Amino acid sequence: MISEQDIRKVILTFLKKRLENDKNYKSELTKLEQAQISGDLAAINESEQKIAELTKKFEFTTWMDDAAIRRVLWMTIATCISKGIHSSSLGSNVNYVSQTKPDNLYYVSSATPDSLPFDCSGNAAALDIFALLKQPIKDNVTLLQLIIDDHPAVLGALSDDKAKATCYLANFKKVIMDDFANCKNSELNKQLFWPNSEEPYLSGKEKNYRVLTPLHPSALCHLLYQKIQTRFSDENRAARDSRYKKSEQPQSYFSFQDLAVVKLGGSNPQGVSQLISNQGGRNFLLPSLPPIFDTKRPLSISKSQNTIFNGTLRYYCRLGFKKVFATVEATKNVVAERDNRKEGFGDILAALLIFARRIQTTFPAGWSRDYQLAMPQKYWLDPGRADLEGEIDFKTHYLQGDWVDELKEEFSFWVNTILKNKFKDKQDQFADPEFNEWCREFEHAVKASQRRKEGIF
Repeated sequence: MISEQDIRKVILTFLKKRLENDKNYKSELTKLEQAQISGDLAAINESEQKIAELTKKFEFTTWMDDAAIRRVLWMTIATCISKGIHSSSLGSNVNYVSQTKPDNLYYVSSATPDSLPFDCSGNAAALDIFALLKQPIKDNVTLLQLIIDDHPAVLGALSDDKAKATCYLANFKKVIMDDFANCKNSELNKQLFWPNSEEPYLSGKEKNYRVLTPLHPSALCHLLYQKIQTRFSDENRAARDSRYKKSEQPQSYFSFQDLAVVKLGGSNPQGVSQLISNQGGRNFLLPSLPPIFDTKRPLSISKSQNTIFNGTLRYYCRLGFKKVFATVEATKNVVAERDNRKEGFGDILAALLIFARRIQTTFPAGWSRDYQLAMPQKYWLDPGRADLEGEIDFKTHYLQGDWVDELKEEFSFWVNTILKNKFKDKQDQFADPEFNEWCREFEHAVKASQRRKEGIF
């Protein structure tokens, strides 16, 4: 149970330590001691007067009047701060702890930790107030947390005058609680236009976008900073060194690779926030690498198309076609060029078989029921459908294998058409012999892929 006396005692102890650690107070004590040794009465009186003034400054009533009425409004207590984006920003800050956490977290954010440390941003002359609010009262419960929880003992502990206490408490809450009704942006902050719908560009629609201002998650970044700093702890160093000592049992240790550091606040990180100042302005940046895109990703098939042999598939096989085109354009029909043409045609078949294999393995069995593809293509791309209930006719035709003959002709006609359209003045090069050769190669490749799939070698 926390009482008013418990809170008042912590405040008085805090002010006593602040007085004792004040550099001006220490200086005057030293001067007073020297003056007493020398017997200099004027110096003694001057030092005693200054000591009395400094002592009065840290008296409970005087300090609370100055701190809780005047200086408290120079700061903001939050977990996400505007000055972390730009040290001169005067934008609003946000205290994430006071918001409702989402139920499902699929990414790391300020909602990920069970608790976040509080940060203070604003005039450095008000940071001693934040230091007071962070003082533990009992069982590691701070004065700041008691104010957030509206603990009944706080009001009486702040002042014997109820009117003053009410004013103090209101001001403390003002710098802790979010005031979303009066959010303030700064021209020094970045801004994002976020669409309110999937088609925000449609004419005649109002409020298509909202403007978002990203804030620096200083509380979350501080937790990351502390975690990374454990690599310099004695325990972590000992565990890392134990790797090379056969006599010791290996211990787990922390290691972070590819870290970068950005400094916030320049030579005065305290002007950004208290946590940034505690870190010396240093913020660690984790690797942020672009994704590696798979150029051979599966193609989509629309339900209305009746063939896969179209322009989209041509683009998918473009590298093979590029080689074939180059051999057709060659002036001499030599062995090397014919080999290059065969290699290019092999690349086309390889890309086509990769495409087919991905369709066969990623699409659910029976997917072709709702598609308009020619039946030979359905037999090829949806073999799992033959094992489904009610697909006896499909299975019969699939096992007969006649569909391969139709499929190879569709493929060869597709290749022939592309070449004839590309080289209108050389159409005699794409006659029956070439057509038949492409049919044979395609049939061989398809049947070989089926044997590999079924484990027949």
